[in-house]
Amino acid sequence: MANVTRSGETGAWQSRFRRGLLELLTIFVGVTSAFFVEGYRSDLEQQEQLRLATSGLVAELGRHEVRSMEHADSIRFRIAVWQSADSAGRGAVPAYYIIPGAPYPPKAAWDAAVSSGVASLYEPSLRLELGYYFAEFVGVHDNYTRRLAFIESDVLPRARSGPDSFYDSSGSLLPQFATEMGLLADFAADLAELSEWAGTLRTRLESLDQRASR
Repeated sequence: MANVTRSGETGAWQSRFRRGLLELLTIFVGVTSAFFVEGYRSDLEQQEQLRLATSGLVAELGRHEVRSMEHADSIRFRIAVWQSADSAGRGAVPAYYIIPGAPYPPKAAWDAAVSSGVASLYEPSLRLELGYYFAEFVGVHDNYTRRLAFIESDVLPRARSGPDSFYDSSGSLLPQFATEMGLLADFAADLAELSEWAGTLRTRLESLDQRASR
């Protein structure tokens, strides 16, 4: 009788053990599946965020590429016009250039990529080069805004009086305006370099976007 009782208890314990093990296994599979699904969803969301950020950067860099070169060409043309007049002995208002609209072209796409953390999804070398580009981009336009203050306070008022106010008694361009002309030429060179750099980065991002869409 005792053996029968122990056998029944053992069977009941084994049954409970198997049931408990099955429940634990069910919970484990469910939790693992949930993590897998959540991870997969998170990967898809990151890929979509990266795609949108890349698309925005391609557009932004494309605009920088075009507009920077347009500004550089306009500046060089104005300098050439002044040099031609100066070489011919004709007094002329020194070349100056004011960017139409805001002094800083937009870089909202890059700022958004950085603030959202999406920029960290790019490979390190690309992320580093993008960071260098936009830092240089801001620095070049910081220099422009400092020169813009000089143009507005010193160049434009004299320009209303005519070319003579820019020259000394010997007919030489006053030092402050000669310096400004040199800085203007440097600005044109910086813009041309930024244009080429923007084009290189745009091409890399377009290639990345095309590979991701396959």
